[in-house]
Amino acid sequence: MIEFFTSKSGAPSMKVDGVAMHSPYDPAREATRFIKETLGTDLPSTVIVLGECLGHVTESVARLRPSARIMAAVYSDEVVRTAPLSGALVWHPGSPLTFADFLRVNLGELQLEGLRVVEWPPAARAFPAVSRAVNEALRQVIQELNGSFVTTVAAGRIWLRNSLANFLHVEPVLTGRLCAHGRPIVIAAPGPSLEEARQVLSELRPHYDLWALPSSCPCLLDSGLLPDLVVMTDPGFYSMHHLHFAAPPCPLAMPLSASRGAWSLPTGRAHPGSSVFLLEQPVLFEKALLEAAGIAAPVIAPHGTVAATAIDLALASTSAPVIIAGLDMGARDLLSHARPNAFDRLLHLEASRLRPHVSLTFHRAVTLGSTRAAAASGLRVTPALRTYAGWFDEGLAAAAGRIHRLLPSSVPLGSMPPLDAPGLRRLLHGQKAAQPGTALNTNWDYPREDERRRIASRLLKSWTAEMGAARDSLTSHSSDAALAPFPRTLAFAQFIAPRRLVEMMKKARLGQETDARSTALEMIAECISFLVHLEEHAIG
Repeated sequence: MIEFFTSKSGAPSMKVDGVAMHSPYDPAREATRFIKETLGTDLPSTVIVLGECLGHVTESVARLRPSARIMAAVYSDEVVRTAPLSGALVWHPGSPLTFADFLRVNLGELQLEGLRVVEWPPAARAFPAVSRAVNEALRQVIQELNGSFVTTVAAGRIWLRNSLANFLHVEPVLTGRLCAHGRPIVIAAPGPSLEEARQVLSELRPHYDLWALPSSCPCLLDSGLLPDLVVMTDPGFYSMHHLHFAAPPCPLAMPLSASRGAWSLPTGRAHPGSSVFLLEQPVLFEKALLEAAGIAAPVIAPHGTVAATAIDLALASTSAPVIIAGLDMGARDLLSHARPNAFDRLLHLEASRLRPHVSLTFHRAVTLGSTRAAAASGLRVTPALRTYAGWFDEGLAAAAGRIHRLLPSSVPLGSMPPLDAPGLRRLLHGQKAAQPGTALNTNWDYPREDERRRIASRLLKSWTAEMGAARDSLTSHSSDAALAPFPRTLAFAQFIAPRRLVEMMKKARLGQETDARSTALEMIAECISFLVHLEEHAIG
């Protein structure tokens, strides 16, 4: 039971089940003391207030740290209705988004720099279940954002290089639909359970469209299961290596930033089935290249795992069930992928008398941080897979009832009900027949290679010129606002020089204006050098 009353200072206060959430004398002063003790001398860029009640904590943050962005989680819908907050982004249990999705919408990987989280202790005690759920969601999203930033640091420049190389060399590209709207789709991920799923998948092959992730292709082709589509998003070498090891004669759905080399697959240009269906990830350079080429590609959100992208694409392509096979989110002891697999082939080639294959596999698992999922489980998971599993566990709640997980491992994914072989037979036989396979044709509006080269050269020159203008503006002005007219500068810096960008943000946050400007100039110089190198070596 929630009771509201007026404190002796005249400020509103409240009780939950008879326990006061704020001081009955001066709630504002109490909240100010709490924030001073909690933040100390920190100058955060963003403060997330958990367990806000009547706005006293949020108001104290706004007064003591006026430059900080504030987000608040209120643990009670009744409190929100009685005392709506202003000046902060607010979540409460009745919000249309889960708290995790609220954070994903309002918090980016760069906002982790200078982020502080505070929780009002009385609210945490009064609403323990909500507090636990909110803290777990926050932990999950921060893990996702940390992983995303680490990936950006490692692969940001590769995404740009790949986008340019694929734009110049991939042809033809396809247009049309990926499957009939009422056609069930099975997505084959490469987990060890895919080996057990092969028998029932072969038995029921006429009843669904088969989409594959690159690393599941060797296992599928070895079983005579030919995919209708391969979905690839990873920018690294290994994605394309899996396809060189076992290239199915079917279309490849990929963003420009995915691994380069589709034009050199064994099926090659001579086989129309190996053509590319372009996807668009919402990043500046992909969008600019596709827009300049006049190509409208489906927009897909980057998730860090190709399985999530394939699921999003499948849900958008069909109204029928989507079944995921081989999504184990872990390894069976040292067996991390369904066999055969290109990784095993590489390790066998590297093996020697002094470094046998099993030893190499073991050390690879150790390097990835593999640990047992549970005491009674033979499954081993890595930190990255734990993060992905957390996202799958609740990130697909809106699609509940449409996604099923075939022969699941012991890692629970709440958004995907488990499905055994008899269940799959019942599910697929209960579906109306729909035309199998893709209905894709060559997109004759796609520019020729010479025109694509002119487009790429023009864009690179314009991006480099804007960077130069931003540098000149920053040199002649003493304020960080000098970069405000050049938003693409920071957008490119996030991919080309992310460490310097975060360093600049930190120095600016701490009031070190001279050092921040110096770091910004170094960041811009690094970006210009990279873009010039791209034009010289990629365009020629």
